[in-house]
Amino acid sequence: MRVVGAEGPVEMPGSAFEAQRAAHQALLVDIGCGNGALPYRIAGNEPHLLCVGIDPNAESMQEYASRAVRRPARGGRANVLYVAASIEQLPHELDASADLITINFPWAGLRESVLHGEQIVAAALQKLSAVSARFQLLINVDESMPDLAEVSPPTLRNSLEAPLAAAAFQIEAVGWLPESARVRSQWGGRLIAGSGRSVVRLTAIKGMPDESGSNTLEQAAGIDAG
Repeated sequence: MRVVGAEGPVEMPGSAFEAQRAAHQALLVDIGCGNGALPYRIAGNEPHLLCVGIDPNAESMQEYASRAVRRPARGGRANVLYVAASIEQLPHELDASADLITINFPWAGLRESVLHGEQIVAAALQKLSAVSARFQLLINVDESMPDLAEVSPPTLRNSLEAPLAAAAFQIEAVGWLPESARVRSQWGGRLIAGSGRSVVRLTAIKGMPDESGSNTLEQAAGIDAG
């Protein structure tokens, strides 16, 4: 598995990942993580959770990968990994391992795949998810790109209900993200901060996942649980 370390991409043996996974209670996978800020922040708040950010652009994750390997007093996170991979070619080491899966503000080809309910998204969820799992999608309305499919709770449900069902996921809720939410993503924050854009949040479950995972996803979406 190709992971981003302090000096750049390196190969991580499967046995090393298995040992790290076994040392944590649950695994979160953030697909299309961009610079990796979200998994880094979640890892800092939930040390029991192993957080894996996935993005095809290894360079974009370098800053947070370098932070993660520092000493804890300097912001190190032993429970976060950055994997250089595309959604089309996810490493087999992650098969059937994720308890929580997120896609936050997808862009370009990934955004189009999500909006059109393409099989590639369902295939990724099916590949990554454990027996019981939770999935969260955050996607913003972007009126500057009229060629893309419309984004709204009903259209997103219509596009994703069947593909998610094919991956054994059932939609739990889909609606507008509250305006009070503070999105824990630098990329997401730039997309919506001061822009007047709205965000649709979709959550889905597979099997009977632990309820604590719902709180983690709300944290990722910037929703105040209190």
